[in-house]
Amino acid sequence: MALAADFLPLDVLPLILENLHRRDLHTCAQLSKAFHHAATPLLYRTLDVRVTTDKRFRKSVVVHPSTTILRKPEYAKYVRHVHENGAVGYHRPDLMDGCRKALRLCVNLQGFTWSYDSADGTDEADFLGYLEILKVLPLRELVIRTFCGLSDDAWDRLQDFTGLTKVSIWCMEGKPRILQGWSEKLGASLTHLELGVSSLSRAHPLYLLSHLPNLRVLRLKGAPSAAILEILTFLPRLATLDTEYFGAVALSRYDDVPVANLRDLTVRTSSVHIQGFQQLWPWIRRLTPRESLESFTLNAFSTQGEALIPRSFLLDMAQTHRNTLKHFTADTTQLTLADIECLCTVFPKLETLSCSTIWSPDMVLYENAVRKANNLREWRMNLNNWLPSHARVDQSQNTAIGSAIRRMMEREGSVLRVIGMGSVVYRGVWAYKTAEDKVEFEITSNVIQDNWD
Repeated sequence: MALAADFLPLDVLPLILENLHRRDLHTCAQLSKAFHHAATPLLYRTLDVRVTTDKRFRKSVVVHPSTTILRKPEYAKYVRHVHENGAVGYHRPDLMDGCRKALRLCVNLQGFTWSYDSADGTDEADFLGYLEILKVLPLRELVIRTFCGLSDDAWDRLQDFTGLTKVSIWCMEGKPRILQGWSEKLGASLTHLELGVSSLSRAHPLYLLSHLPNLRVLRLKGAPSAAILEILTFLPRLATLDTEYFGAVALSRYDDVPVANLRDLTVRTSSVHIQGFQQLWPWIRRLTPRESLESFTLNAFSTQGEALIPRSFLLDMAQTHRNTLKHFTADTTQLTLADIECLCTVFPKLETLSCSTIWSPDMVLYENAVRKANNLREWRMNLNNWLPSHARVDQSQNTAIGSAIRRMMEREGSVLRVIGMGSVVYRGVWAYKTAEDKVEFEITSNVIQDNWD
């Protein structure tokens, strides 16, 4: 391996190693000086605390990276992100002084994440202590995930942080904090915002978000559906939206056309009504009135049975996004094989498709569904009525499925290389056969979830 490092440019080596898992990086760091020099900054780029339970002694075990940083402070310059957990102060208060000292050494820190699931707010003092240290570091991203809400004192101190590009706040309880008094200070820099706070539906976020014209990514949990339509009318740079749909948007007083051209849209919703999602489809169309959408994800659950995506919705979306849509994900809603064929036809740029459909032993139907999808690379299906729990695929059916998978992948013009059918994922690759001295197309299959156990 040392010889490989001699011939490989050192500036290229980190680009290769960053694709490895952490365990493999540890191995690389011990191979040679060159690999150690390239792997060490990647190993210490993100520091996570681990809180586990020792079942033998029935106690919590805390493993904190601060001990390593204090022992080797020269590694602190590589740290870009720190994930802290309030459970450290609860289980190991003796570590807190070292945690704060280690954080002060991370002079190149860009992101900080604080998480704690306690409902009593006992972690407040620890969190405030970290905020005092973060004020003098070049922080750009701040993520807060707690069960209880933020106190007035904590909120006042957060407003001292300016120049942030990402803010993410998720709280189960407490006041519906929506950047009150803070949005004006973040307007020039903030591009990524996530808000999932209690009672958000009772607090109108429009005025506060209007101070953030540079937002590119927005994720909201609990915001009124009508408010989403209004938000998109004053966020011209917004490209990614992840939100919920609660219905009743037909009564919205706002009829302006959104100025945002969304590229990625994720909608989460559920229904307990027999009518299902009748208003959902025109609402989605209103969010994306112009050609722009590249990725669409729908997570829809219904207590009245399997939710269906209307064919008319697919055709309406194609009128606008025919030449842009590349990724379509609807794992919890059902599409017939005829609908899938329609989808692959009206969206010729489609590259990935993940959906729920009915299992059929006639594999020709699956082949016909994607015969016009010349850009489709990955197709995953949640199969309803997929083989009873007591049955297994017999050999003849296995052969038929394998033959159909091969025909779909080897069809002229096809780039399809991943097909998931229920719990089985088939992958096609070109492999070199040393013995025959030739390249052959191989298809392998793996069970990702055994439904029969």
